[in-house]
Amino acid sequence: MSPGIVLAVLIVALGAQLTRLIVPARGNYVVALVCAAVGLLGAELVAFGGHGGPSLGTIHPIADAVGITLAEVVGLVLAAPRRLGRR
Repeated sequence: MSPGIVLAVLIVALGAQLTRLIVPARGNYVVALVCAAVGLLGAELVAFGGHGGPSLGTIHPIADAVGITLAEVVGLVLAAPRRLGRR
């Protein structure tokens, strides 16, 4: 397995875990993992276009952190009304 893939998986797991630590009452861990994976993939697509900042091997940590953060925020906003019982 490529070291870049292993590092990407670790970044996704770290992003999901940080979301659960910062906002434990919103969403569940699966939603956090999916949002982190989507954020990482989106950030890497942007980075391949030349806007990702410095790279660390095959990944771009700054772009990945921004992408994961944006995806987690959107996921929490979209999942929160259903979790709290609002319609």
